[in-house]
Amino acid sequence: MFDAVSWPAIASLGSGLLSLAFLGYVWPYRDEDGATLFMAMIGAIALWAVSYGVALLVFDPGLRVVFEIPIWLGTCFTSLLFLAFALEYTGRKDVVRSTPMAGVVALTLGFVGLIATNPRHHLVWSEYRIDPTFGAATVAYTNEAWLFLILLTLMLFTTGAVLVLLETFVSYGPLYRSQTLALALSPVPIIPGILLWVFDAGPMPNLNLAPLLFPAHLGLDMYAFFRRNMFELTPAARRTGDQTAIDDLGIGVIIVDDDQRVINANETATTIVGTPKPSLLGKSLDGIALDVELDSDEQRIRHGDNRTCDYAVTVSPIEDSADSTVGHTITLQDITIERQREQRLAVLNRVLRHNLRNDLNVASGYLDVVADGVDDEEYTNMLTTAKANTDSVLALGEKARMVERTLETDELGTESIPLAGFVDHVAEPLVDDHGGRVDTEIPGNLTIETNRQLLESVLDNLIENGLEHGGGAVTVGATTAGSTVRIEVGDSGGGVPKHELSVIEEGTETDLEHGSGIGLWLIEWGTTALGGSVSYETDATGTTATVELPGVVDPDAIGGTNASTETEAEA
Repeated sequence: MFDAVSWPAIASLGSGLLSLAFLGYVWPYRDEDGATLFMAMIGAIALWAVSYGVALLVFDPGLRVVFEIPIWLGTCFTSLLFLAFALEYTGRKDVVRSTPMAGVVALTLGFVGLIATNPRHHLVWSEYRIDPTFGAATVAYTNEAWLFLILLTLMLFTTGAVLVLLETFVSYGPLYRSQTLALALSPVPIIPGILLWVFDAGPMPNLNLAPLLFPAHLGLDMYAFFRRNMFELTPAARRTGDQTAIDDLGIGVIIVDDDQRVINANETATTIVGTPKPSLLGKSLDGIALDVELDSDEQRIRHGDNRTCDYAVTVSPIEDSADSTVGHTITLQDITIERQREQRLAVLNRVLRHNLRNDLNVASGYLDVVADGVDDEEYTNMLTTAKANTDSVLALGEKARMVERTLETDELGTESIPLAGFVDHVAEPLVDDHGGRVDTEIPGNLTIETNRQLLESVLDNLIENGLEHGGGAVTVGATTAGSTVRIEVGDSGGGVPKHELSVIEEGTETDLEHGSGIGLWLIEWGTTALGGSVSYETDATGTTATVELPGVVDPDAIGGTNASTETEAEA
């Protein structure tokens, strides 16, 4: 049954033992993406090589044909497992676990079953006989149609795996390139051996050289494993992370190719268009009834069948390495509630700004007239209180108008503002209204480049708070550091109440804790819109509010001495 050991048998058995040794190194990584399938592939290679090596020692024709079963089992599943590994390793685990893949597994098992039963039907090969080569029990037979079909299918599996790995090599940058390229090239050394054997070519047509060439295949795998940390840096994490990020954005994302066909979409997008993802993929953008213009960066659309919603749409081109546009990313953000809120605020603002303000002005005027015509002191006091409350609401309405102006300054631009004179301009009417005085300690030649309206809103509220609650004496100073200006507004008051500051810091107002006015909000919003920040500090001498505005000063233009002025209430 067994003859002398020949070098082809030794080489094939050596390939199998090398594969088994490599498995030992991979075993600790078995829980990583693709590692189990990679180990199964190496196991199939070992089965193929060992079975072929042993078969080359068996000269009994009846027993020799039995060894074709494990040889072809290893052959078929090496290609199948290579495809499954490539898919899972690159983040396509859902494909590996899909129904089509189950069909591929069943097809492969059918091939093995066909080979195992070949002695009965001879559909795979015929005229099977021992034809020794170099003292090894190689066989010769006539290849039938099913053998070519099986090998063609296995080649397609291998080609699919190579393409998947090369796509990752091209798409995911240098982090994964070395290992994916090595893995993609690993089948290349054994393909010539298979082709020579199938087509009875070369000096040794009966000897299948593929098992003997496995060390070259394993060498590339080992390079990826030992030198490139293939299971420590897996592209599956990158692909999964990309898709998870898209799915978790909370907005609809649709990706179309250069022919405007949908090639990817997240769950939010499928809900918006009312089409399941499998049906959506491959569909034309026009076919999903989205009124989106790909040449417009930002737009708003209304979409929906049962419930119409408003969406803010952003379109971004996708460019390849040659800077050619190959598709577009479309994001759909539901702004229905935001738009409704804008409409409600606009209505309420109009009522407050026009109707309520006009009616209160009339009421305030009548209260003045009535108070002047009433001799009863008690009624006079009541009318005076009503007048003060009415004027307070009018002042609040004026603040609300200031809020509107503050929040609508995106396109107002900037201008050069001599800071000392500007502070005097803001302070004079406030001193006239509230009394007290405002001292300025600002370099006379200090000019800043910023938005006049926002800066006036910030300084107006800071100075007004100091005059009202800080003892009536306010000092405004300014210093520079590079291109940043620090404006300090100090008074001798007890500071901003902690509960009001906490409201500003947290960014919300509640029923239990709320600011007494909107002045602090105006300061916060205005400073933020100017690209700066505001802070408050209270000590034994009083309170200082510091506004820092970066990028508003030209350091080369600063020089000279400080100019100090004082604005006082008229006696």
